[in-house]
Amino acid sequence: MRQGVLLHDLTMPVRWGDMDAMGHVNNIVYLQYFEQCRVEWKDKLGYHLDPTKVGMIVKKASATYHRAVTHPAEVNVRMFAGHVGRTSFTQLYELRVVGQGTDIWTEGEFLIVWFDYAAGKPAPIPDTLRKILEG
Repeated sequence: MRQGVLLHDLTMPVRWGDMDAMGHVNNIVYLQYFEQCRVEWKDKLGYHLDPTKVGMIVKKASATYHRAVTHPAEVNVRMFAGHVGRTSFTQLYELRVVGQGTDIWTEGEFLIVWFDYAAGKPAPIPDTLRKILEG
């Protein structure tokens, strides 16, 4: 799935509460793992949420589940840049279980829009961010 620049790498524990009645991590929690990776990345870059300015919004999110993760475990999430357009870009995610080989257990794809909150519409991606996304 990797297509572009590695943007962020995050390792975190699977919490007991992440599991569902079937005894594995609930499907929605994988999206939260991807979200945590994205939030750490944007904070590291200095893009903090401010509803009076511009920032990132998620327009579309998807996950492809290959294997079920169970507790106890640690997951490693790697986030890559995908296609970069004028006002939006794609982020691609790979989730692996630490100590369980190199297989990808879950993949994610998010469409992120650079958004002018005050105007209520998409805005051009800043050049500084574009350079990071394009490597």
